[in-house]
Amino acid sequence: MVALDQYATLPELRRLDGLADADLITDADLAEALSYAVETAEDYTGQTWPERPPTAIRWAVRTIARQWAVDLHSRMPDRALSINSEFGQVSLAQAGGNWRPTSLPEVNAVLNRYRSRPPWG
Repeated sequence: MVALDQYATLPELRRLDGLADADLITDADLAEALSYAVETAEDYTGQTWPERPPTAIRWAVRTIARQWAVDLHSRMPDRALSINSEFGQVSLAQAGGNWRPTSLPEVNAVLNRYRSRPPWG
């Protein structure tokens, strides 16, 4: 098991937009988000970094963790296809599929750059 702190620390995550309120998003939530983000990055790329990971991978892990933690309390699903309310209908793009492990295109680009295996393997 890798040390999660080599990817990001809880204070680093707390500084990200929307994660400062410790009453809303607890340290346990952030730790779970970080664990999920590291697992996503390592599983998709097929790599682990025994030393400090590249800066781009550290950014991708922090971004995935932030999205996971914010989605715990979000009233609107991330990139939902359609939302109906009394104010009308909103349609958003939904990412996913081969070469798109997350719903964040910028993160997917970083993870694909470091991927060491084809998407079907």
